[in-house]
Amino acid sequence: MPSHPTLRHRADADRLLRGLARPPEKAAPWLLGKLLVRRGGRHPVAARIVETEAYLGEGDPAAHVFRGRTPRNAPLFGPPGTVYVYFVYGMHHCLNIAVDREGVPGCVLIRAAEVLGGADGRDTLIGRGPGRLCRVLGLDTRLSGRHLFDPDSPLTLQDGPRPRAVGVAPRVGITKAAERLLRFFDEDSPAVSRR
Repeated sequence: MPSHPTLRHRADADRLLRGLARPPEKAAPWLLGKLLVRRGGRHPVAARIVETEAYLGEGDPAAHVFRGRTPRNAPLFGPPGTVYVYFVYGMHHCLNIAVDREGVPGCVLIRAAEVLGGADGRDTLIGRGPGRLCRVLGLDTRLSGRHLFDPDSPLTLQDGPRPRAVGVAPRVGITKAAERLLRFFDEDSPAVSRR
């Protein structure tokens, strides 16, 4: 007898949650190839993650939680799959996903994704860079604190094709701990923001 669709969806979510429940340096490459799906509007928009950066929590001077918990960064202390969106340089939103375990504020910044469909026929490269990705998916700070697997979440995570090869490089746009090799990307994707 086939599985009930709700139970199958729950099993998929449980498997994805297990993938997020690991340290940021393990979760960041694991997220490559996964799909972000933005619901709402006339059509959902799907984007395949092709570039990520790991932020290691309170021991990482480049992390938003380095100086401790604040109302702004509180979502990073939530369970794996909690969304943290922040506004930077007075112009861009950036999407982060809490990973590891509740109370441990590691996260992964989603730096770029290939838009697959639903974006009114626009090309796949419009998700190159964290600010552009948030723009095309319509993400802003109102999404902070939501969970990717809540039934009514406007942003969800789904499985997708793994990259053939994963590149590793230093993180971009930071001055502290900039030498750490914590940026991961799909070697074959033209949507990667920095080579």
